[in-house]
Amino acid sequence: MSHFKLKKILIIKHGSLGDIISATSVLKDIRDNYLKDEIIILTSNKYKFFFLDSFLVNKILIDDRKGLLASISLVNKILKMNIDLVINLQNSRRTTIYELCFRLFTSAKINGTSIFSTSRYLLSSGNLPSVIDGLSNQIELLNIKCRRKPYLDWLNNHSFDFNKIDHKRLIIVNPGCSRNNIQKKWSSEKYSAICKILISKNILPVLIGSKEDQESINFIEKKVKNVLNLCNKSPLNVVYQLSQKAIGAISNDTGPAHLIAASGCKIHLVLSSFSNVQTVIPQGDNVTYTQKRNIDNILPEEIINKLEMIFKI
Repeated sequence: MSHFKLKKILIIKHGSLGDIISATSVLKDIRDNYLKDEIIILTSNKYKFFFLDSFLVNKILIDDRKGLLASISLVNKILKMNIDLVINLQNSRRTTIYELCFRLFTSAKINGTSIFSTSRYLLSSGNLPSVIDGLSNQIELLNIKCRRKPYLDWLNNHSFDFNKIDHKRLIIVNPGCSRNNIQKKWSSEKYSAICKILISKNILPVLIGSKEDQESINFIEKKVKNVLNLCNKSPLNVVYQLSQKAIGAISNDTGPAHLIAASGCKIHLVLSSFSNVQTVIPQGDNVTYTQKRNIDNILPEEIINKLEMIFKI
């Protein structure tokens, strides 16, 4: 009796939280197209549980890029796995070398952007698409129909107790920013001014962020009474579900902004010239922004005027 041999598909994806959220768009497309096949993702350890909870993949391989010897060991391990299809969602030198190894030592098909891809998507340096459009264009070379929007519905599987919030009207405030992108951070003082005006309108500002954002959020909480501080208490599922209940959100250009936008929540971004509004920030009719070369030149009054118009508050 013969047995159907499942395909083994390796997806390579690293990057920021925003990159990972954008990638869920094509990950869902790939999963739907290869329902019975084994999908393995090569990613960073910090996204292990994100992918496990999503059910978009069957197996996780960790690549924390810890040096040459670790990379050689990892590649040797993968080469022995008899992969049929490699989908490289990165544009890095490291993963280009991974592709070369697959070309030299296996018969796997490779979908990517490097010269070693057997199904190659050529990026136009003069007219770069948004992250989701670029990934979708690449995946469509495999004859996969693409949805072109993040897939995060699974974040509703672990519900948040909204009884803790007795306000009917709330706005999410995301004042944090990666320490590597401090030039994208609007000041906590100005976020405090926004929160004061929201409270005067009987709107609850809900502060979200990770431990890295503690200083900024504590500053706002000291300046403004009656905000709800969910710093370090706002995992992705909480942010996603809050976004579905909120009037809107205000945020710097950070990973959670992509999550909020993907929920359909209206979000207004405060941006410096370091944010490319065509390619990097979340795209959609629910996304608006105020941008100046120096983010410190954006005044709270400008943002409140925008929020009043967009959120109708």
